[in-house]
Amino acid sequence: MDGALPGSRLIGRLTEQQADLDRMIAAEQSRPAPDELVVRRLMRERMLARDRLAALTGSGTPAWARQGIGAK
Repeated sequence: MDGALPGSRLIGRLTEQQADLDRMIAAEQSRPAPDELVVRRLMRERMLARDRLAALTGSGTPAWARQGIGAK
């Protein structure tokens, strides 16, 4: 084991996955006749990776959701 926390490895993998998906989307869109279904599927996967990353890091979550409803 390299000593990295399991969460940090997952965050790294999700960040890499997001970058890979960005490249794949750009490559598909640059084709003369891009397949829109492929582009949509890749964008959906990228959104899922982004949402999982936000959930793990706590970014993109409103303060009220992090603290619990009604917490002051």
